[in-house]
Parts: sequence; C-alpha cells; structure tokens
Amino acid sequence: MITPANFHVFSTTANTMIGQAYEETLEPVAEEISTEMPMSSEIMLFGWTGMLNQMRMWTGPRVTYEAGPQTYQLAALPFEFTLTLDRFRFDDDTYGIYYRQLVDMARQAKRWKGYQLRNLLENAYPWVGNFQNGLDGLPNFSTVHLINLYNSGLGTYCNDFTGGGQNIGGIQIGGTFGPTAFATLYEYMAVLKGEDNEVLNVTPNILMHPTQMKTEVDLVLKAQYFAPAAWGTITGQVGAADNVFKQFGVEPLENKLLKNVTRWYLLDTTKPMKPLTFGMRQAPIFVQRTNETDPVVFDEHQYVWGDWARGAAGWSFAWLMARSGT
Repeated sequence: MITPANFHVFSTTANTMIGQAYEETLEPVAEEISTEMPMSSEIMLFGWTGMLNQMRMWTGPRVTYEAGPQTYQLAALPFEFTLTLDRFRFDDDTYGIYYRQLVDMARQAKRWKGYQLRNLLENAYPWVGNFQNGLDGLPNFSTVHLINLYNSGLGTYCNDFTGGGQNIGGIQIGGTFGPTAFATLYEYMAVLKGEDNEVLNVTPNILMHPTQMKTEVDLVLKAQYFAPAAWGTITGQVGAADNVFKQFGVEPLENKLLKNVTRWYLLDTTKPMKPLTFGMRQAPIFVQRTNETDPVVFDEHQYVWGDWARGAAGWSFAWLMARSGT
C-alpha cells in the first residue's frame, strides 16, 4: 500500500536515478561532429564573410574589395516526452519494475541531440524540406556548391558522392566504401578551394560510419599492413606492405544511431566550426507530477514524469563534410 513515507522513498530514488542516468549516458558522437551554440531566443542567426583574395602586386591605384556578408539561421523546435504510472499498478508492484522506465526516459533525453543530428544527416523528420538547405541555400549535400557565391566563374565543388560516386576531372571519386573510394575522396577534399581560388586546407580526420561497416573501415584505416589487389599503376605488389592509409591520420567514428547501413561520411573537425551545428535553446528539463493534490493524480490516479527541451540541428560549412556510399 502506498503511504507518504514509502512514496517519498520511491520519488527520491526515482529522481536520483533520472539524474544519474542522464549524466552517465555518453554522447561522444554528437560532441565530436557538431559545434553546440547557445540560443538566446527562438531564432539563432549567425553570419560570416567569404575568404578575402590574396595580396596583389601594387601597380597603379589600389583595388578595393567589399566583404559580402552571408547569414544562416536556425529556429528552435520544442521536444517532449511524458511517462505515466498508474498509482494502482505501482501500489501492487512487488518487483520494482517501474524504475527502469525512468532510467530509459533519462537516457533518451541525453540522446536527443544525437538523434536530431542523425535525422538531419539522413533527411528524417523533422529535419526535412528547407532544413536540408545549407549555408549557401542549396541542400547541404550537393554536387554543385559554388566556390564563390558572388563569382560563379570560379566553378563548383561537390560533397555528395552517393549513388556510386562522382566523376570529376576524369577521376572517379568516392562511392561504395573501400580503399579507392576512401583515398580519392580524401584527396579531393584536401584540395578544395575557397573564394580566393586557393586551397582551403581541409584536413579530413574523421570517418563516420554505421556499425555495419565497422570491420571494413577498421581494416582500411587501422590495419598495420594492407595489400589491395591493385592501386593506380601499382598492380604487381606481392604480399602486404605498410598500410599507407593508417598514416593519413583519419580516425574511424562508429555512429550506432545511423540507419543507412551503406553510407559513410568524411569530416574535418579540426577547424573552429565543426561540420554540424546544434542550437541549444534549452537542454532537457525533468518535471514530475506526483503530489496527491496534482489534478492528474487526484482525478486520474496517474503519476507523471516528463521532460522537455528546445533546440535545432543545423549545418556548418559544406566543405567540412562529404558523404559517400549508396
């Protein structure tokens, strides 16, 4: 039978378990691939200017340049989860089975950020439609990003190599994961140019993949020795040699939340801005309605625990990340 004393013990224990589960649940992938930005209002707007040209030889009058401002905005969306417990079932529970649900609620709240970043990457609800547009107004993963928004003559670059990869300059880049797909994509990203028509010094250092690709990714990136059947003009290698890919400094990052089991991502997380952003308006807050005078308890014999949060997953500079696979 529920008494004020034993329910106080349950409530105190439940709150402690919620707090511990939330703090102990790790989200290393979300922290690794995204820059969290605090939001002070419903809309977060941030701006930047394109890269300036290099110095020119001074012959004749100076040539002036005016910075072209660009902006990107995120709108915070509300999220919630509500857990109810019938007091009669709780009163008859002799096994303590309901504590587990509260722990799961806390863990799911901690994974909220990771889920939203995954949904943004995989074009899943609610990050569809305009949410898929990146900083230049195009879908973040595109084959025709302009190098310079104000000078189309500098051409375009690609960061979407799904569907078998892309043929760029006569070279097949990316595609289904393997040594050739990885090496060609790494080399392509490393020489991407900025608005000044010079290399951006993109340094891919993370290869994010689903669990189903772990064995192959680890083999390519971490094996001490490796002997592909053929590589470029090297077709006569006998036996294994030092794995040159291991020297690239690219670390595998297993993202167990990814649902597409054949798609992989190459990221540069060495810059001040990471490839993804997350606008945090309000981190998850937990509330309980378990007082005997709460209407839902008095009228419906229901104890209620709930959490809510506000935030938005968003993009960063498109050249910091490319996707490949099928």
